[in-house]
Amino acid sequence: MITLEGLESWQNKRCLLGFSGGGDSVALFYLLLEQGVHFDLAIVHYALRDQADQEVRYALKLGRQHTKSVHVCYAPLRGGNLEARARTRRYAFFARLSLLFGYECVILAHHLNDKLEWFLMQLAKGASLQTLLGFEALESREHYTLARPLLYTPKNTLKDYLHAHNYRYFEDYSNANQRFKRNVFRHALSDVFLNLKGTSQGLKRSFQALALEKTRLYPPIKMVCIARVWVFKENSQNVYYIDRLLKRLGYVLSQPQRLELERQHFNTIFSTQTKVYCVGALGGFVFVGTRSHTKPIALPKIYKDRCRTLKIPLNLRQILYSSKWQEHLEAIKHAKDTLCAPSNLRAS
Repeated sequence: MITLEGLESWQNKRCLLGFSGGGDSVALFYLLLEQGVHFDLAIVHYALRDQADQEVRYALKLGRQHTKSVHVCYAPLRGGNLEARARTRRYAFFARLSLLFGYECVILAHHLNDKLEWFLMQLAKGASLQTLLGFEALESREHYTLARPLLYTPKNTLKDYLHAHNYRYFEDYSNANQRFKRNVFRHALSDVFLNLKGTSQGLKRSFQALALEKTRLYPPIKMVCIARVWVFKENSQNVYYIDRLLKRLGYVLSQPQRLELERQHFNTIFSTQTKVYCVGALGGFVFVGTRSHTKPIALPKIYKDRCRTLKIPLNLRQILYSSKWQEHLEAIKHAKDTLCAPSNLRAS
């Protein structure tokens, strides 16, 4: 029997399944049906493979058969860095749907092989514990919770389930292309390791033990959100908490970006096609926020003076400025007092 991790925390919520037509997401589709979870589907057509049209048609067919709404995003991709750009498009699509239709939880089909593959790739880069463990079974995003209920299920178990029920699915042949580094790690290391008898349960216990140790190393801290800007008190693990906030806002840092963040003393910006993500540190506090790609406006002197007094980093000032700027700055002042209080622990 396949266990869906964290099911009790989201099974009664309005859910959206990130669907591709591949074996992992098809297996998850039917497992969610078995558990009586109410969900719709979201699929992205990148126009990278000939079978993409068939995968979309299959998603629409499943939607009709099981009375599910199917949201399709046509986002053709060309050029380099395809995986990262596809991920950005995909998560932007999920965020947009969660806002438009009120989805509280987005469910993805990452499994144990994916988690081990990530672990090995980061290990080869010299990553720390915060990066090695990668994605979690439950993660908070800006407008929804991200759930990965198959995170401790091996891929072979999912294939056995699909074949036992004769469920149709598509093979993504790009997964065999070894010009993608992840495929080299997958075929030479992670899949080979998990095909060894008894390794999956041991690996699951190891990952769970490491996650517990990670929680002790990076305890929850108090954070305050004002006008979509998060503020927390500087500490020895700034990178970890900045990384979590950026991920919550929809941006995933690479290992080189984490190193650059430290070199810049936590004052920098990261951009996508639709958003600018700003990080600033000043006066013992770290600020993290996001804004659209609009042309910066001229800020009034009274506002800039007040920002200087409150030690608000330059790259965050555009985000906080609006007709309610006085209210926002007063809230920042109050937040700093709160964050300096003796107890600085709570779930973030």
